[in-house]
Amino acid sequence: MALLRCEGIVLKSYALGDTSRIVVAFTRELGMVRMVAKGARKLPSRFGFALEPLSRSRYLIYHKPDRDLQLLSQAECVRPTGSELPDLARLAHAEAAIELVDRLVWGEEPHPELFDLLVATLARMTVVSLDALPAVTAAFQLQFASLLGYQPRVDTCAQCAGHVSARRLFSPIRGGLLCDRCAAAEPGSITLSADALAALVLLLHRPIDEAGNIAEADRAGELLKVIEAYLRAQFQRFQGLRSLEMLRSLAPPEPKKANVA
Repeated sequence: MALLRCEGIVLKSYALGDTSRIVVAFTRELGMVRMVAKGARKLPSRFGFALEPLSRSRYLIYHKPDRDLQLLSQAECVRPTGSELPDLARLAHAEAAIELVDRLVWGEEPHPELFDLLVATLARMTVVSLDALPAVTAAFQLQFASLLGYQPRVDTCAQCAGHVSARRLFSPIRGGLLCDRCAAAEPGSITLSADALAALVLLLHRPIDEAGNIAEADRAGELLKVIEAYLRAQFQRFQGLRSLEMLRSLAPPEPKKANVA
C-alpha cells in the first residue's frame, strides 16, 4: 500500500454507514477512483467542499492497486465549481459533463487529456452566456468521444470512404457522414443543416474556450440531439443524460407554426 497524491473532479458520492461517504472521482494521475472518506458525513466536515460533486480537489489516499475502494486520508478543494453555478441551466450542463464521464470511463487508467478537457469545460460553463451552454456541451461530447477513439467521420463516407453526400446525411450507427449510395442502404440517417454540419466540424477541433462563439443556440440544440443518437449507437453503456433530459422537461413548449394558406 502506497500513500499517493492526485488531483481529481468529484463525479458523485453516496453514504456509507452512519458517518462515512464513498466518493467517485475522475483523477489526472489514476483515472477513475472510488474512495472511502471516513467521517465525511459528520458536521462540520473536515473535508469542506472537497468531496462535493463538480469540485476539483487534491487528494491524499492510501492506494492499493487490486482494491476497489481506496482509503482517503486528506482532501483539499482547489475549485468548488458547483457553488459557482448559480442557475439551473449551468448546473444541468455541468452535471451532464460529469455524468458522461461517469457512464463511459471506468478503471484506474490515467487519461490526462480527458481530464484537462473536463476541467476546461467546467470552467467555461461558469462564465459563458446561457445561450452558449449547449455549444460548450456539444463540443465536450464530441471531443470526449474523439479522445476515447470514437471521433465522428466527416471528411469521407464513414462506410466506404467515398465522397460524402451533398445532402449532409449523418449515420449514428456508422459513425459519420455517408455517401448517397451507402445512405440508401442505411436506415436511420439524419439530415444535418449546413450550419449544424459546419458547427460540428469546428466544435470537433477548436478549443473549448471558443465553443460558445461557434454555434448558435438553435444549431447547438440540433447538434446535441445528433450527438446523443451517435453516443447511443456507439456506446452500449450510454442511454442518454438525465441532467439534460431534466432540463428539456422544464423548457417551455415550442410555439406552433401558423398554417399558411
